Amino acid sequence: MNVPYQPSIYDQVSEVFGFDGKTIADVGAGTGRSSLALAQTARQVIGIEFEPAMLQQARQRAFGDAASRVSYLCGDALALPLADSAVDVVTGFTLALFPAEQYRQFIREGLRVAKGKLVYVGIPPGWYGGDLDPIIEDPHKGTFDVEMDRIFIKEFQFSYQDVLSKQDYGTIENIVSIYGFIFGKKVIEHIKREKITAILWKFRVYWRE
Repeated sequence: MNVPYQPSIYDQVSEVFGFDGKTIADVGAGTGRSSLALAQTARQVIGIEFEPAMLQQARQRAFGDAASRVSYLCGDALALPLADSAVDVVTGFTLALFPAEQYRQFIREGLRVAKGKLVYVGIPPGWYGGDLDPIIEDPHKGTFDVEMDRIFIKEFQFSYQDVLSKQDYGTIENIVSIYGFIFGKKVIEHIKREKITAILWKFRVYWRE
């Protein structure tokens, strides 16, 4: 079950940065959801995805007017298959890059390829599991978010802005079976006790030209 974020993080980013008429390289495009969303306002979006299965799904789901402005390339976030200053903007949404050095390389590549901004959306420290983060029992939670925050802000001098979005699961049964399944027994007990059906998320939008 796909539970949408409201408002969409893609719509919020497009609104903040004004992607109208821009050519965007969307790195880590996955199944194409982010690329198609960005193409609602952008002139052209090049979705870049490393996994062939994901790339196939992205191409299959491309339909409608926005799809005519989207193309896909098989490529690595650490070695983007584009020339220097090839696009106006490079975007990345919660990429799974490990270890931390991979984020540094993604930043270098993004700045190389973008004539304008590199925009990255991640999860800020303390929001690993949304607003139920304090309930989650995970000894590793948040440690990488702190490191990523330091890399973008301290090392590479990115500006940032936090935005909020909500996932409404509709029923306790749905949120337990999806969110609770991921985050464990203590979270499930808390959800049932407090009758929670929605999760508030905070995203951190980093950008630099």
